[in-house]
Amino acid sequence: MDTNIKAAHHNAACIPPLILAGCYFLSSLVALIVYLTGGTSNVYSNFMYLPIAIVSATHGKYQGIIHAAVNALLIGPLMPLDVSLRQSQPIENWLIRLTLYVIIAFVIGFFADYYKREFDRNLKNEKELYESQIATIYSLVRLLESRDMTSGFHVERVSSLCKLLAEYLHQLPQYKNVITDTFIDNLYKSSPLHDIGKVGIPDQILLKPGKLTTNEFDVMKTHAIIGANTLAQVQEKYTGNKFLKLGIKLTRSHHEKWDGTGYPDGLAGENIPLSARIVALADVYEALRSERVYKSAYLRLLKKNALPISIRIL
Repeated sequence: MDTNIKAAHHNAACIPPLILAGCYFLSSLVALIVYLTGGTSNVYSNFMYLPIAIVSATHGKYQGIIHAAVNALLIGPLMPLDVSLRQSQPIENWLIRLTLYVIIAFVIGFFADYYKREFDRNLKNEKELYESQIATIYSLVRLLESRDMTSGFHVERVSSLCKLLAEYLHQLPQYKNVITDTFIDNLYKSSPLHDIGKVGIPDQILLKPGKLTTNEFDVMKTHAIIGANTLAQVQEKYTGNKFLKLGIKLTRSHHEKWDGTGYPDGLAGENIPLSARIVALADVYEALRSERVYKSAYLRLLKKNALPISIRIL
């Protein structure tokens, strides 16, 4: 979302000056054509309406009026009515043309300004809504942290690892068109949600210091479905939200395994969503490197050639 907004602002800053310059060039070209074809008595002077309409639509009524006045001057009193007869155009012809140009520029520019304000207002509201969504969902992560002190810092580290891994994958040819800046941004912000379903796991299981029994582990495994279903309910209100869509995938599938022995759906290989595969790798790596009440931290996990192996799995 943030990436899209920045891109929109960048395009908005770069394109209009080119349009304005192009329209002034077009107006000059039309004036030349009018002169070469015999003067303002010919139909070609009507082409002046085109650059006026473009400038008014893209730059608003003030720039449109200025451009209209310039256009009127280009085929104004100094432009002959008939070049071959060396006949000047009556001043009232030029004044009427100037008035029409200005009125057209004002009307088109007025509506362009109105819709631009509406667009900016909607864009601002969309950004505020998006930020409130993130704040609300992250509050659930903090709720989880208050129950399980290892989870809060864990999800933040997983989020950073996911971003680093995705940025590395983006440089590889096979992922160049799949992992975009928007994907990386959404992954970084949605990956902390991967364990959000643990808010639905009883304390005696979630906080148990020892090894879980088979039945307890079956309950623990439901956190993937609980988290995905929770986010899916939120997405029903915001069906076009890609952040939530990605969050649902990685929350449900981050415990799937490449060989199909994971849970909850037993997905295998590339049937596992890419976002979930990235989170799974970061999640396991971070968990092994972290100290828990039931284990010590592993200080050395990866060999020199381990990263290429991980990349092939991804």
